[in-house]
Amino acid sequence: MKKFLLMIALSALGLGLNAQTDDVAKEVANLAKESKKTVTVADSLKNWHVSGMLSLTASQVGLVNWAAGGDQQMGFNALANLNANYAKGKHSWQNALMAQYGTLRLFKEYDDFRKIDDKLQFSSKYGYAINKKFYYSAIFDYKSQFARGYNYSKDANGEEVKDKNSDFWSPLYLTYTIGIDFQPNEKLAFYLSPLCGKTTVVMSDYLSSKGAYGVDTAKHSRSEFGWYFKMNALYNFGKNITFNTNLTLFNNYEDGIFDEIDVDWNVILSIQINKWLAFNIATELIYDEDIMIHRDGEDHYSKVQFKDVIGAGLTFKF
Repeated sequence: MKKFLLMIALSALGLGLNAQTDDVAKEVANLAKESKKTVTVADSLKNWHVSGMLSLTASQVGLVNWAAGGDQQMGFNALANLNANYAKGKHSWQNALMAQYGTLRLFKEYDDFRKIDDKLQFSSKYGYAINKKFYYSAIFDYKSQFARGYNYSKDANGEEVKDKNSDFWSPLYLTYTIGIDFQPNEKLAFYLSPLCGKTTVVMSDYLSSKGAYGVDTAKHSRSEFGWYFKMNALYNFGKNITFNTNLTLFNNYEDGIFDEIDVDWNVILSIQINKWLAFNIATELIYDEDIMIHRDGEDHYSKVQFKDVIGAGLTFKF
């Protein structure tokens, strides 16, 4: 009888151990699957390189009974320059986002803030390698702004008058093109396309009625077809200095092959002072014969536009 009971106990113990073994085996199998998924995701992320810079600069001047004169003011500038690039085998995909916004308030002259810097640009480029340095490539570029802008002037009575000259999606520039990309190294790229479409959008009815930004009066868009050139350069000098520049050229075939070339040239120079503080210089040069410039009470075409934003402030790089 004792032997019989002992056999039953051992059998029950064996069944229990088998059940536990099965449970452990299942758990190990599940962990293996999850580990495989994790490894797969990690491997795919290795093909991406993400970098960027975020900067915020603020200033304030307060004066009370200041004999030497001056104006009380408050202002700030924000800058974001982000990049996400993918490369695997013969395929590459480069994405860049640049956002800038700045405002200033002079308390003596007016109460509202005035926009001094405003830009929102996204560029995406896909490339298929021909060899180590040349790629078949396609580019999509989006360029607009965040907020409404004005021209300020004085009327006959000396009162300030403001006239809207821009708004969100007024203008909006869309560029889509296919061509050849030459990348001699990771820091430099030259792109040339004989097949480029460019669309200028002016959503504001007020600006559209004035025929702003080369769009025909009372229309909201204008399409052009021509050649396109783009140059990108990103250099790091030591650990603290970063230089980033890009130049784009576009020529509408209707204007001739080398006539009325549109130019857009951006430069960002950042000098890191310490972990969180940096000195930044951002410039932009634009030449577009379709853009009207209001200056000294008159409208002008074919004028070079230039903007620079210089400041030191909180900066985060990654």
